[in-house]
Amino acid sequence: MSIGILLRQARESSGLSFEDVAKRTNIRARVIQDLEAENFTSSGGNAYARGHIRSIARVIKANPDLLIEEFNQTVGEEDRPMIDLLQENNVAQPNREKKNISYKSMAYAAAAIVTLLVVVPTGMSFMHTSNSVKKAAPSQAAAVAPNTAVATKTSATSVVVTAVNGKTWLGVTDSNGNQVFSGQIKQGESQSFNDSQQLNVVVGNAGAVTLNVNGKDAGSPGATGEVVHLQFGPGTSSQG
Repeated sequence: MSIGILLRQARESSGLSFEDVAKRTNIRARVIQDLEAENFTSSGGNAYARGHIRSIARVIKANPDLLIEEFNQTVGEEDRPMIDLLQENNVAQPNREKKNISYKSMAYAAAAIVTLLVVVPTGMSFMHTSNSVKKAAPSQAAAVAPNTAVATKTSATSVVVTAVNGKTWLGVTDSNGNQVFSGQIKQGESQSFNDSQQLNVVVGNAGAVTLNVNGKDAGSPGATGEVVHLQFGPGTSSQG
């Protein structure tokens, strides 16, 4: 069923005329008529048409997310990245422009770090061994052993998103704000994500998915058609 038919049926079911909807949304009646006729030119393009559809949906008591999904299929933008759709409707903030990084500077910094990692532990080990030899008797000097490093196990964050009741938009960023995933997952599909610190997850249709967080079942994060923002860190097993 097309977006135009869905809009018309929802408006008629609510008992509202074009003029009624226009008064409550401040959208011209002609634009509303064009949307039902699937003519999006008078809206100013697809981006503005989405905003109009969301405003109309609130007045005629329709699910705005389902209408937007049908609109995207109608105009051929079904696979458009979810983060663009959220930013377009003021759900998410646009990504800040990243500063250019000099690879030459990075190389110098990496070389300096490697030098510190090699020279400092070696020097400290040499000083410790020398002091131990001076304090020990001649017969005990040969028994002095070098320091042994102990590895420290670090925790991490893992999230598995599985679509079990339809499809959804999904957006995931890591602890540095970098976009890890932006797109759709369909029913029966799963996506797994890992980060050493934190994962930020936005689900466009919360009732369609279940979550597994750090190896534990966290269930569904919300209702059908609901957009939820989630944050997970090491050791958490539920919504942040």
